[in-house]
Amino acid sequence: MRVWLEKLAEAVTSLEYSGLVAFEHQGMLETLEVVHGLRSGEQVERVRYLSGAPRELVSRGHTAHCRRDGSPLSRAGLWTNMGQKNVQSLYHFLLRGTERVADRDTVVIEVRPRDIHRLGMVISLDKQTGLPLKSMLVASNGQVLERYQFVQLNLKPVTDKALQARSEVVRESDSAEGCGSTVSRWELRWVPPGYKPVATRELADGEMLVYSDGLSVFTVFVQSLGPEMRFTGRAVRGATVAYMDGLEDKGERYTVTVVGEIPEKTAQVLVRAVSVK
Repeated sequence: MRVWLEKLAEAVTSLEYSGLVAFEHQGMLETLEVVHGLRSGEQVERVRYLSGAPRELVSRGHTAHCRRDGSPLSRAGLWTNMGQKNVQSLYHFLLRGTERVADRDTVVIEVRPRDIHRLGMVISLDKQTGLPLKSMLVASNGQVLERYQFVQLNLKPVTDKALQARSEVVRESDSAEGCGSTVSRWELRWVPPGYKPVATRELADGEMLVYSDGLSVFTVFVQSLGPEMRFTGRAVRGATVAYMDGLEDKGERYTVTVVGEIPEKTAQVLVRAVSVK
């Protein structure tokens, strides 16, 4: 198993590729064009939605910590940064046979969490390169919350032109800017075992704190509220949950939002664990 995990970590950070992807969540099926290149030692990824409202994301930078979009391959790239030892102490990795994905042979790996605070995964790795060609996020009851699968893959080097946006509605993100510090005035009194602070970012009205266990990521937003504003509630989109509640400090009111691919009950506990240092 260690060999496959090392091959995966190498593939998601060193390979250039492009292809078409089917993305299924909440009964919806979307198609995406994904292009991933390397420029001056940094990863550049362009994701264009081919169905639904026209939209596109071009992201640059070494890490995926501060991205809320992109592809699940960005998520897999965290494995190298956080260390495989930490990941393997938090999840069971089980070989589940082989299958054919995008006309390529893959090995299927089940990633089973060791506690209730994480989602499970099933990943199909390309036998030749180790690139994940299919990934499913799975709830504790076995329900598939999200499925991401290549239907066409090209492993040829990516041209500069292929990395340029093609849509009128484009959002560009540089994850290397303003996201390296882990210093914040806020802290979490509790986090699930294995999660560590990996980045913070100042917002116009507050701060964003990012935590990762090496495979899963959740983000905490703490933002100022006006005197008449009250925001509480929850939202679920596929495997991503967002839970929001209020916080008061020295007469100032804030809204706290936890967003991540984590169980809803865990998000609720995390919202209430936020406090001033």
